[in-house]
Amino acid sequence: MEDKNIIQDKRWKRLFWKVIIIPHKIVMFTLITATILIFSFAFTFIMYKFENPAEGDFINYALSIHSKIKFTGIEKEKKDERFEVRFARLSFFSGQVSVRKEGRLRWDAAAKDLSLGTRDIIRTYSNSYAEVSFDDGNVLQIKPDSLVVIGNLTEDAWTKEKHSSVKLMESDIEADIKKPEVIGSKFNIETPNAVASIKDEAKIAIKVTNEQTSQIKVFTGTVDVKVSDENVKVKPAEAIEIASNKEVVKIKDLPEGPVLHIPENQKEFFYKGVEDSVIILKWEGDSKSVKYHLEIAKDIHFVDLLISKDDLPEKNVYLQEMPQGAYYWRVRGINKDGYKGASSDLRTFKIVFDNTPPRILIDNILILNEKNGILLYITGETEPNTELIINDKKLKADPAGRFRGFLKAKGNKEVLKIEAFDVVGNRSYLEKIVSVK
Repeated sequence: MEDKNIIQDKRWKRLFWKVIIIPHKIVMFTLITATILIFSFAFTFIMYKFENPAEGDFINYALSIHSKIKFTGIEKEKKDERFEVRFARLSFFSGQVSVRKEGRLRWDAAAKDLSLGTRDIIRTYSNSYAEVSFDDGNVLQIKPDSLVVIGNLTEDAWTKEKHSSVKLMESDIEADIKKPEVIGSKFNIETPNAVASIKDEAKIAIKVTNEQTSQIKVFTGTVDVKVSDENVKVKPAEAIEIASNKEVVKIKDLPEGPVLHIPENQKEFFYKGVEDSVIILKWEGDSKSVKYHLEIAKDIHFVDLLISKDDLPEKNVYLQEMPQGAYYWRVRGINKDGYKGASSDLRTFKIVFDNTPPRILIDNILILNEKNGILLYITGETEPNTELIINDKKLKADPAGRFRGFLKAKGNKEVLKIEAFDVVGNRSYLEKIVSVK
C-alpha cells in the first residue's frame, strides 16, 4: 500500500511540474526576455534621440550599435598584423562642427588638428564646414549639414599600399585625391547605395540626400562605382545619380571650370561710400555651359555666402552698393540639363571706402643751377597712385606713394602750391615757400 501511495505521489508531482511549474517558467522566461528587448530598444531609441547622428535614420543607428557589440576583443586579436593603423586629422573647421570618437556616446566640439581614426564621426551643422586631411595628401571637404564616418585607415607594412575609406550618411562633400606614391593604394567613399573607388588622382563631388539618393560627379580623373553587382566607370566631366532603389542614371557633358578674367586677383577698389561702389566680374566658360552659378563669400571656404546666383545667362555680372571688405568669388558652368560642373579657381577682391584727403609730405628740394636758369628737384610722399599738381606741373605718385619732379624757378623766392587728388577724388593742399638764392 505504501508503494502505491509513493507512486501516486510521484505521479502528482510530475503532473504538477508539467501543468504548473514548467508553463510558469516558460511564461517567466518569455516575460524577462521581452522586458530585456523592450528595455534595449527603449535605451537605443533614447540614445538615438539624444545623439541623432543620422538625421532621422534610426535603423542605421541601431545597426551601428549592433556592429560595435559584435566587434569583440577576439576579432581584434585576429586582425592581420601586417596592416598598420593610420590616422587622419581635422585640419580646418568653421562654424558648429561636432565629433564623436569611436566607442563614445557623447558628441564633442571640434578642435583643430584633432586626430581622427576608424569609426570616428564628423557632423557639420548649417553654415559650418570642415576639412579632413589624410597622411597621403588627400583632402575631404565637408559642407554644411553633413554626417561623415571615418572608415578603414591602414597601410600594408609589406607593399606600403595605403587604404582609406569614409562613409557618407546625408552629406555634401568634395574630395581632392592625390596621385598615390604606391600603385594599389585606393580611397573608397561609401554611400547608402554605392561605393566609389578612387585609385589615381581625381577631384570629385558626392551628395547624399535625405531620401538616400546619391549623386557622384567626377571633375578630373576616373572613378569606379559599384552599385549592387554593377560596376560603373565614371570618367572626367561625367556623373551618375543613384536612386534609393539603386537605379543608375548616367550624366554626361559636365562643364569644365570657367576661367576668371576681371578683376585681376587681389584687386583693390577704392570708393567714397557704399553708394559709389560698382564692381564688374567677367569670366569665360566652355561650350557645354548654358548658364552660370556665381558665388561670392566673405571666407575662402564659401561658408559665409553673400551671393549665390545659379541662373546667370551671361558671362559677366555688375555688382552695386557692395559694403567695404574683402570678398572671394568663383563660378561654375551649368549644362543644358541643369547639372553644375567643376568650379573655377577662386579669386579675391577688396573694397575700401576712403573719405580722408591724401597727405602731402615733401622730403627734399634740391636747387640746381643750370644754363637755362634754376631748377628745383622735388621729392616727396603721398598716397599710392595719387595725382599731384605743383605750380601747374602734373605729377603722379607711384604704387608706393613716392613722387618726384623738376620745376623751373621764376624768382628769388618760389612759392610752391601743391594740390593732391587721390583715386576717389579726395583733395588736399600744401603751400611752401622756397628761397632760391
